[in-house]
Parts: sequence; structure tokens; C-alpha cells
Amino acid sequence: MSSETFSHDDGASPRFLVVDSRVPHQIRQMLDEADGCLNMAFGMGGTACARKAVDLILDTEHAAADDYAASLLTLSEKHPAVAPALFQILGMLGQGTEPLSAESLKALIVTVKAIVYEIYVLGAERIERLMYVHQLVESLKREPADAKH
Repeated sequence: MSSETFSHDDGASPRFLVVDSRVPHQIRQMLDEADGCLNMAFGMGGTACARKAVDLILDTEHAAADDYAASLLTLSEKHPAVAPALFQILGMLGQGTEPLSAESLKALIVTVKAIVYEIYVLGAERIERLMYVHQLVESLKREPADAKH
């Protein structure tokens, strides 16, 4: 990948752009609707759906607060593996009442998809890997002393 722009000449999209079934249904639905609105140039509807997806993430992750910036900070602290830049983008695009431009809306949707991928897909895979390694190490501890040599 070059340092100029992000593109896929082979037509394949990054994996995180397809919202995984492990993402809660309501969030997936809002992202699907935001994508549909973007594709049909319905900026106001797409913006509302993408921002609603952010609100749903904050609620689902018990990070919602009266202050949007505080909510994002709580979510960021709860999920330190997620790049801080993604939360900064949410801070810029994820609140307000005015519709976003098509480019800004696409950036917001992609950012939300990246965050839910990190939280609900990679996070689950990280836990699965850690549990596997933990179980393997625990089984080593239970081995008889003479079997270790």
C-alpha cells in the first residue's frame, strides 16, 4: 500500500467495511441505513442514522454521558485497543444536528464501522486467543513433574 491514498484496485474492500454479525443488531441496522442513505444521496437521513449508530454504541457499551466528549473518552478508556484517532473523528463528525457532506458522512460511517469492528469482532477474537493460551498454560501446570522432561 502506498502512502498516497487508500484504494483497492482489485475491488476488494477492507474486511471491517462489511459489518460482522457479532455487532449488535441495532447498530448493524443503523449502519446499513446510513450506507443506504449515502448511496441515494440522502445526506440528512444518512447523517442521522450514522449518529444514531454512535449513540447506540455509547449506550450498549455503558459509556453514554450528558457530555458527548466525556462519553467518547469513557468509550476510549473502556477499549484502549481502539486507535484514539477514531474517537477524534467521532468527536468532529459524530455530533450535531446539521447534515454532513457526502464525503464527511462516508468518513463518519467508515469510522463507526472501524470502531465496531475493533470492539465486537477483534475484541472477541482477542479474548478467544487469550482464553486459549490461558487454558494451554493451565494444562501445563497440571502436568506431572516427570512428564515435563
